Amino acid sequence: MTRKIYLLSALLFIALLFSCKKDGELSPDFDLSAVSIQFTDTLSIEAIVVKEDSFRTDLSEFYLLGLYHDPLFGVKSSSIYTNVKLAGSTNFGSGFSIDSIVLTLAYAGLYGNPNSSMSINVYELSSPLDESKNYYSNDTAAYNSTLLKSLTFTPNLTDSVLTAIDGVMHAPHLRIKIDDPTFISNFESDTLYSDNAALNNVLGGLYITTANNVTNSSLIAEEGSIAYFDMHSSLSTVTIYYKNATTDSLQESFLIDADTKKFSRFAHNYTGTDIEKHLTNSVSKDTTVSYLSSMAGVRTKLKVPYLKTLLKDGNIIINKAELTIPVAINTSGNYDTPLAAIGLAAINANGEAIFTPDATSYDYCGCLNTSTNTYTFDVSRYVHQLLYETSTDYGMYLIARGGAVNANRLVFGSSYNAFSPLKLNITYSKYN
Repeated sequence: MTRKIYLLSALLFIALLFSCKKDGELSPDFDLSAVSIQFTDTLSIEAIVVKEDSFRTDLSEFYLLGLYHDPLFGVKSSSIYTNVKLAGSTNFGSGFSIDSIVLTLAYAGLYGNPNSSMSINVYELSSPLDESKNYYSNDTAAYNSTLLKSLTFTPNLTDSVLTAIDGVMHAPHLRIKIDDPTFISNFESDTLYSDNAALNNVLGGLYITTANNVTNSSLIAEEGSIAYFDMHSSLSTVTIYYKNATTDSLQESFLIDADTKKFSRFAHNYTGTDIEKHLTNSVSKDTTVSYLSSMAGVRTKLKVPYLKTLLKDGNIIINKAELTIPVAINTSGNYDTPLAAIGLAAINANGEAIFTPDATSYDYCGCLNTSTNTYTFDVSRYVHQLLYETSTDYGMYLIARGGAVNANRLVFGSSYNAFSPLKLNITYSKYN
């Protein structure tokens, strides 16, 4: 049925190309027997795994924290750097003393093993992050070496949290009690904080990271996790619980909100993985698969070297061209969910990703079809452009979408995969 539709479309298109003579004949003379509807899905596609560029993470919806050992992608991690600011001028009053200081972070999601514990450390930034600076996934910021808090916990995204001081149930969130005596005494050195500059004299900001990193982790495959935190939530704060000369059980929350500078830093260790072999172009790499990952991990460069062989016998009209990317069989583990969506971009002469001509198409999605376990892109305009323009073809990039706010990845079949091959499906009309 589909091929019949393509045939009718092609014939209609050809008819519109020519005006009719008064006697009803096509002008110029055209022999419909010369029209040939063709289909191919056998063009080879080169797939080259490359490291993803760093990208901004200071404008993210969510911020990532954790350490996870993917059995195919190795160990990945994320840390968080954040400023803290006043909600307004704060006066703790005379006789002020602190009972506790608690950092809270609202959960937004989790990737990895939900039963694994996570060990984290909290440090104070040496100075606040620059509010005018753009921060990227490979950036760092200076912090004081004194450990403010070490905590081991299992992320819990389902159970509400009862806070004893107000007796209220709150949405799931992580609570980190900072009980370093020096840190607390610094706050108690003054009772009035009139602006953020005054606050920054005692709190430059926070660095929240995993106790281990991607180079010294002892996690076995499918252990650990990456937690997503909504740091724009009203639950994401630094709260001081205190008393003064007149009142016990008081509290003051400092903000970590949408206007507060913060960023995630990502790291990966591909040692011993097939990805390492791809990145080093080892002869022992598995050529039947290719890779994508979020968190500024890896992307895949695609090229169709023999595309113009379609023109060897004359001009053609592209009726439909679709790039189909299949999830490779047996590459999703217990906790290693494929990306929900991926992106496709053309490559310019500078190696930069740019929009393809099809990017405005209504069906240009790149979303995972869970029924077929594939991603599909309409590339009809792009294929036509490659066929008939004389400019150099620099290839395409497949990239992870939402790479700053999720930890997912994808292993997909290459053109050499016998069970789930990468394909460029082209239906075209051939005419002389």
